[in-house]
Amino acid sequence: MSFDLYIELGGSSTKDVDEIVSGRPRNTPISDIATRIRLLTSTAAVNEDAKEYAIAGDRKKSSGYKSLVHSGKPQGSEYARKLIREELQRLRGLGLLTPSVSLASLPAGSWFLQLEFTLAKPWINKDDDPFYVAKSVNPVRKDKVFKLPLMSAASWKGLLRWTAMHVRLALRRDRLKAEDFARERFRQALLFGDEKGEEPGQARDFAACLDGLNQDAAPLYRKLVKQRFELSGETKAMPHYSGRLTFYPTFFNLIDVEVINPHSRKTKAGTNSIYLECVPAGAKGTFSLLYVPTDLIGKPEGEVKEQAKADLVRVAEGVSAMMLTYGFSAKRTSGFGAAEDKIKGALRTRGSEKQLMQLGKLPEEVEHVRF
Repeated sequence: MSFDLYIELGGSSTKDVDEIVSGRPRNTPISDIATRIRLLTSTAAVNEDAKEYAIAGDRKKSSGYKSLVHSGKPQGSEYARKLIREELQRLRGLGLLTPSVSLASLPAGSWFLQLEFTLAKPWINKDDDPFYVAKSVNPVRKDKVFKLPLMSAASWKGLLRWTAMHVRLALRRDRLKAEDFARERFRQALLFGDEKGEEPGQARDFAACLDGLNQDAAPLYRKLVKQRFELSGETKAMPHYSGRLTFYPTFFNLIDVEVINPHSRKTKAGTNSIYLECVPAGAKGTFSLLYVPTDLIGKPEGEVKEQAKADLVRVAEGVSAMMLTYGFSAKRTSGFGAAEDKIKGALRTRGSEKQLMQLGKLPEEVEHVRF
């Protein structure tokens, strides 16, 4: 007996594929869907002839990986009915599915935004798992432990930061004076933290992009940052610091697969199909965002509330544009990763709680929140 799962239960034929899909490879019960998919990976690697069958079965019989993640309705697939449903319950029991915070124990001006949204377009985000059925199958990003489709906190932060920059800086660069541009860029840096590529001597990446939008504003922005952190004007290096926003991951409740079939330009016939795992339209997730202005501790209460309210409107505008207009998925320029306008959410501050119903009206709804 081997102690390696893939040697002991892996297969090399179409019959072995059917046994793995049914959950009884070599008469051994395997209920976990993620484990079955990994066993299919070993089968596809061993036998090139059984590779396509391990992916999608054949014309006579639906089998393989596709039969586990795809159904006539996304909620009907085995992956959704068994793995996702069970793991969502486990996350809910652990208090990890929808995070909650106690604002009473946080500094004045703190607020917590949480929105349950529904996908209007499929969501795609490539996983970094190198061990998956075949190269023609692109796995959607999943949590390492629970194997649920996952939008990471870092991805939310990067996309929201890009959207805020695009909406409030890039689209308005011809109308903003250098001082106003620098001030807005500084406010966004306080929200999201120091900019990627901000190195002594020469800016790169995101910092270089913002410098290029308004070159006259670049030195004014750096002056504002150095003043905030009380750095002398002769210091070349910019400080590294975290922002006021804390992001949380989003777990989705469905999975599906999109199929691309490239055609030969000569024969006009299909070649090898490419399978893109995705979270389908109609799936639900929860977006959670915490704002804590730790850098304002000790400041006058009126100043803290004024900045917190301005930041809230700025963030709400970005969230609305990101989810409805620009998307939050890989291939978002092709229409992937957009949400429906109708949401079920709430904004909580230390002084009030406001229910939120529409993404499109989010900036207007948060304007009158009481701190």
